Amino acid sequence: MNMIYLDNNATTLMPAEVCQELLNWCNRGNPSSGYASAVAARKMMDSFRNYLLDLCGCRGEYVVIFTSGASEANATILRGVVDSYEEVTGRVPHLVVSAIEHKSIIEAAHSMQKRHRARVTFVAPTPLGHIRPEDVAAAIEPDTCLVCVMHANNETGAINNIRAIGAIAHKNNIPFHCDTVQSFGKHPIQPLVENVDSFSISFHKLGGPPGIGALVVRRKFLEGYKLSPLIFGTQNDGRRGGTENLPGIGAAFAACRIAMQDRAAKNKRLGQLKSLLVTQLATKLPVRSYADYLKSPGNQPLQIVVISGTDGYLCNTIMLSVVKRPEPICNVKLKKTLEQNGVVVSIGSACNTSSPKASHVVEAMGMDQFVRKGVLRISLGDDNTKDEIIKFVEIFTAAVKMQTKK
Repeated sequence: MNMIYLDNNATTLMPAEVCQELLNWCNRGNPSSGYASAVAARKMMDSFRNYLLDLCGCRGEYVVIFTSGASEANATILRGVVDSYEEVTGRVPHLVVSAIEHKSIIEAAHSMQKRHRARVTFVAPTPLGHIRPEDVAAAIEPDTCLVCVMHANNETGAINNIRAIGAIAHKNNIPFHCDTVQSFGKHPIQPLVENVDSFSISFHKLGGPPGIGALVVRRKFLEGYKLSPLIFGTQNDGRRGGTENLPGIGAAFAACRIAMQDRAAKNKRLGQLKSLLVTQLATKLPVRSYADYLKSPGNQPLQIVVISGTDGYLCNTIMLSVVKRPEPICNVKLKKTLEQNGVVVSIGSACNTSSPKASHVVEAMGMDQFVRKGVLRISLGDDNTKDEIIKFVEIFTAAVKMQTKK
């Protein structure tokens, strides 16, 4: 049975060219050495840095620090800013963090708060999953030293108004950090960096290997705050120690170039596949939008509620819920049934899929138990086909009917 892979927000499958490039950069020695292959490695890494900066339109103003992933990049900023602010002012720093951030930020903020290293205000999303700029503004205090709001949520695909949120932070002389893991390579980044002081990337979300990411930081932010690295050493110009993951960096470079080829056309096609999935599903089962459901849940015994709409959401992400009354459906069992039939989806953030409990994103959005317990996330990739979407709808419909008969 051929697998229909629809969990690309968790991780993407590596193209053959990327796998080959990973092998090409093995056994090249230590990039910090002086022999020819080490010089070639450093040249490749510098070319990748410049490629990323040019892609974002910020060469000269920002630096690229290669990390083990976005979680490390996020932790570097949070700890660095808190340490710097406390050292300079002698006061307990305050953070403004959206309640739908990735766990690498949520848990780091909770840990700092628990140890009295920082105070944190978690900004709740709207019922449809977006962070309102005015709510961020209302959360700012005199000792706020950092605002953290992701560009696009990994579970719902909701895209936040980063430009407006960054402008609010800067109006209050506060640096703004943005997790762009889900949007980088899927959504235009260049217009956003004018109000973003640092952002994190994870390359396995766009066809690269796991274990390699980047932190892109404005020079004035990095040097003005004297941000200290998590890992000390001479690599990355002393900003992140440890011998560079050369095979990972080389493969990530190749993955980025492949992902960005004809990106606008790829996004258009992903949007078409997303629309096809919803329209095909509507021919099999009762389908309605979450915005409509919030106005009037109704008492239908079964309905499919689509949470991730078209406007304001990533073109590849569909969060939906199988809403069953009077007894809610179990999304864990539904996911298992789909897997048994060759379909891979998610029931939430990739870090939460081993737990039947609702994710922190779903909780923050205030979903009722019927929606919450039936949630699935379908995330499309560049290689998904129209035939796969039609087949998925058939398998999904059969799985839903099987679960609702029990």
